[in-house]
Amino acid sequence: MFSCQLRQSGGLKAGLSLAVLFLVETARAWGPHPTITQAALDALGANDTLIRQLGASASALTNYAWMGDFRRLPFEDGEQVFYADDYLIFPGVSTHFDHILPEVKQTYRPYFARAVQALRTESPANAARWIGSLLHFTEDTGSPPHAAQIRGDAHTKMENWVDAELIAIPDYRPKSFGTSDEEALLGFLRRMDELIEFSGARGKRLQVPVTVGDRKAVKPVVLECALETSRVMADLLHTLGHLSQKSGKETGTLRGVISAGLPTGPLARFPAKIVLEGTSFSTLADRSGHFTFRNLPPARYQMAVFRPGAELVRTSVELEAGAIKESAITLASEQPNLIRNGNFKLEWAQQRQPDCWYHSGGAWEGEIIPLKIGQRYRLSAGFKRQSNDEVVVRWTRYLPHAVPRTAPIPKFETRTLTSKDSEFEFTAAETLGLLQVSLRTKGEPAAACNYIRLVPIAGK
Repeated sequence: MFSCQLRQSGGLKAGLSLAVLFLVETARAWGPHPTITQAALDALGANDTLIRQLGASASALTNYAWMGDFRRLPFEDGEQVFYADDYLIFPGVSTHFDHILPEVKQTYRPYFARAVQALRTESPANAARWIGSLLHFTEDTGSPPHAAQIRGDAHTKMENWVDAELIAIPDYRPKSFGTSDEEALLGFLRRMDELIEFSGARGKRLQVPVTVGDRKAVKPVVLECALETSRVMADLLHTLGHLSQKSGKETGTLRGVISAGLPTGPLARFPAKIVLEGTSFSTLADRSGHFTFRNLPPARYQMAVFRPGAELVRTSVELEAGAIKESAITLASEQPNLIRNGNFKLEWAQQRQPDCWYHSGGAWEGEIIPLKIGQRYRLSAGFKRQSNDEVVVRWTRYLPHAVPRTAPIPKFETRTLTSKDSEFEFTAAETLGLLQVSLRTKGEPAAACNYIRLVPIAGK
């Protein structure tokens, strides 16, 4: 059985515990994501333009194809861990979309454009991650219950009753959707409509066999959908490779290195994020702190840099055509905060919506934070004077690397902070390994609270 892996992460939707979210997401996972992606990569061959550009990062696409299921969650990638939302949320996409029709169709245009941008301006690793987000939504579309808008138990069974080892398209020759950005996008959208028709019709036809448990009748039809999805993915990757070679003539390069004191525990593996405010450009530094933007239009840019355990830093740079601009940035850690954008000062993805915070059901929910077991922490909230708002803390135990869909939901605990009781000290343990904070307020976070800060307590 193929299933999404948690890699010591958890999640939270409004009204749901960390573990409930994970089980809900995996229960609706199109099982053969990695196999479909690998089939597409095999069809491209080693000399395809995309494979040559991505280099070693090309093989990681089979892992990055899970990206869309890790909303708000840490995502493991070798020696680095990053938040999947760094490749899911950006200007033009400030919320998470449903992966089932009709809403999933809203992902095609923005993620296609963002993947092309990443190929032209970012490192191979960053570009591959952006492509992974696009692959996830397009592959989900080829799942029969996604295309046929079927939910519930029939959904889970239908998309996972497939012999993944049979997913291969060795004789397929990938086709380009178009030579220009606009032509390729329109070709991609037409091909997605064809995939929806192909898989949707089969999904509707499979409802009765799935209901009566006739796996023998279901498996060959789901395999047909997986193979057709693999062909579409091969065409998509092939097209992206050709588009990646096109860029403006009057451009420059912005590169540099980020240095900062690293937090202890799991958060030490999280890289710095660099965004160019007022644009759609962003990237993550590598594990040594280096970052690069290529093919940028000449302009004055305002960089905002942040990571867990350090304060947000802003700096302006002037980039001229044909120039390479070097930038060395040191992140201050005098007031370390393991909560990214805990003072709500950065609004890059969308105005009036602080980055790394998500409005849901009368609350602003933060990201899931993995803690170091045995470390003592202090969580504090700097409420505005006479504030009646609340900070709700939820936590649960570390979940195993792969959680069976039938696994019992682990217990989770809550604690509420108010202006009269605004601090909470605790020691991370097996039962307190993942933490999330939410700010309950009717307005914007900055109007209710100056900061929400999580710090390790030295010597404890």
